[in-house]
Amino acid sequence: MAKDHLFETEQTILEGALADLAESGYAGNELLPRYGLLATQYQKLLTVTRKIFHISDSQGSMLQRQQNDIQLLLDNANQGFLTFGADLKVDRQYSAACTKIFGDKIAGVSIVHLLGWENESLQLTLQQKLRQLFDGSVGEAPAKLTQLPAEFQIGDKTIGVESKVIASSTADGAPFLVMMILTDITEKLRAMDQIQFLNDHDKLTALHNRDYVEAKLPGLEKPGLLPFSVIMADMNGLKLVNDVFGHQQGDSFLSAMSNALKTACRSQDIVARWGGDEFVVLMPNTDANECRRVCAAIQQACAERTDLAIPLSAGIGAETQNLGVPRIMDMLRTAEHRMYNDKLIRSRAMRAAIIARLKKLLAERGSGSAGHQERVKRLALAFISFLGIPFSAAEQGMLQQLTQLHDIGMTAIPAEIISLPRSLTAAEWEVVKTHSEIGFRMAQSIGEPVLADTILALHERWDGTGYPCGLTADEIPFWARLFGIVDAYDAMTHDRPYKAVVGKNAALAEIAAGQGTQFDPQLAKAFLAYMGDQKE
Repeated sequence: MAKDHLFETEQTILEGALADLAESGYAGNELLPRYGLLATQYQKLLTVTRKIFHISDSQGSMLQRQQNDIQLLLDNANQGFLTFGADLKVDRQYSAACTKIFGDKIAGVSIVHLLGWENESLQLTLQQKLRQLFDGSVGEAPAKLTQLPAEFQIGDKTIGVESKVIASSTADGAPFLVMMILTDITEKLRAMDQIQFLNDHDKLTALHNRDYVEAKLPGLEKPGLLPFSVIMADMNGLKLVNDVFGHQQGDSFLSAMSNALKTACRSQDIVARWGGDEFVVLMPNTDANECRRVCAAIQQACAERTDLAIPLSAGIGAETQNLGVPRIMDMLRTAEHRMYNDKLIRSRAMRAAIIARLKKLLAERGSGSAGHQERVKRLALAFISFLGIPFSAAEQGMLQQLTQLHDIGMTAIPAEIISLPRSLTAAEWEVVKTHSEIGFRMAQSIGEPVLADTILALHERWDGTGYPCGLTADEIPFWARLFGIVDAYDAMTHDRPYKAVVGKNAALAEIAAGQGTQFDPQLAKAFLAYMGDQKE
């Protein structure tokens, strides 16, 4: 029935009664005054009833709007709001976020079942604590709520829960209800874990960083962790890789070292990048024998990486403490001293290994014709003998390395340029010309400064028009001037990817034409004389 017609029947009765009173046919009836009084009172009652109804209806509509507004607010809060009483069952009204959190409607469902998920032990604990909560007084309830867990695992979500005691308005006379505010904190915790990981780990290698290790030291310096061993490792050749092949390759080199450490070390070891090219390993409850085994495993893991530009290796030092309280920083200082001693002992072998790898890489890149190194070696020694120049054992050793490594900078030149079957463009030639500086840095990195200076000057010209420094005449190192002639002759008389071969006479004619411009005039004249004495 519409609200406008709610009192229609009563109004009709009243109007009929008033009409009867107005008719003259009832005059003199002794009941007429009472009937008139009754009609008047009925009219007043109907008027008051209408007012009360309209007031009640208005208040009810306002209350409904308020309830709708509150529900809308809760549903858009991105948090779950629910209440429950002593029966531990969720009340009918709860926010939409609760459905998202629990994956279903939850009215009338036990809060113990919802929060305990599939954990029977947790469900039992919640049941006991909530029963104690509602069996106690309302004054004790807030303190007891703090004993509930603040986080729950609901499926694959982590839910933060805040609980409050609120007054009860239910008809069952319960003194209070519990309201829970539920927040999905899964992403927040994941972000916090990521931030903590970044704070504790080296970004490049994903190993622990120095800050993490230093923060852990107080907790590790305990007698119960004896024997305690530490390892310090310093990479070989990182500067060479950075200088020659670029920092991207250097980063890959560092990552390879970190992977070798992860492979060799045990799950209980703390492996960290200490800084730059240094790494540390902390090993609680590890004796010297086991420490030595791990050191050997690190070297073996490095040796197995044969896919890098230069051999992966490191100087390694270790220290073990068996008595007292571990003093880890003191142990690291001892390990560092032993590490540098190890690097010194291995330096010669390390340089030889690097040179061998670079020579192999150069051969694989095909930057020169087959046999080029051996030919220029024989020709250079024969030419020196012809000149009658006395030279020391150190110079002989340098010349030996020069014949092997003079083109070593070519290993860093893109293979697609080196293998081009045509003449190079100006831009491509500029790239190729950088091999002198690259070779210079390589030789410096392996501790060969004289060799480095000679390699750098191999493409200088007597008249100053060469590269990379534009040196002239005697500014160019003697061995670079001599070797430059020998190298040029062999290059002209043997196949190269980007230039056709010429005969011996044509090559000698070009050297003759370059006297005083490209080549040292005296050495060029002597070389022509030497070659003229040679039989075809």
